[in-house]
Amino acid sequence: MFKGYFDGASRGNPGPAGAGALLEDEDGRVVWEHREYLGRRTNNEAEYWALIALLEEARSRGIDRLIAMGDSQLVVSQVTRKWKINMPHLRELARRVWELSEGMDVSFRWIPREENRRADRLSNQAIDMASE
Repeated sequence: MFKGYFDGASRGNPGPAGAGALLEDEDGRVVWEHREYLGRRTNNEAEYWALIALLEEARSRGIDRLIAMGDSQLVVSQVTRKWKINMPHLRELARRVWELSEGMDVSFRWIPREENRRADRLSNQAIDMASE
């Protein structure tokens, strides 16, 4: 089964934001990394955009089984429908996650920040590169 990691960063809330994601194959090799500057966003929006980028890549590769892991309890709890989504703009992002997940066996898991360092680094690199 493929494993994906995602993270978003925002310097200020809202502020300059970045998304980072990576995909590992069944052998634990990183087969894809992504960093993207998102402009001015909240941290939660950046987290969602990182997850969307991960799911888009998984779909483009024809991956049908994926564990998507992130350190945002809010995003993971919302996309698994454990928590309500009160903000309309986050509801739209969650809908996009659900659309991308259709036809795939995707499990969303919360992981501690320490286990998500690589995706965190990618999201912060995206902000750093945009400010250079």
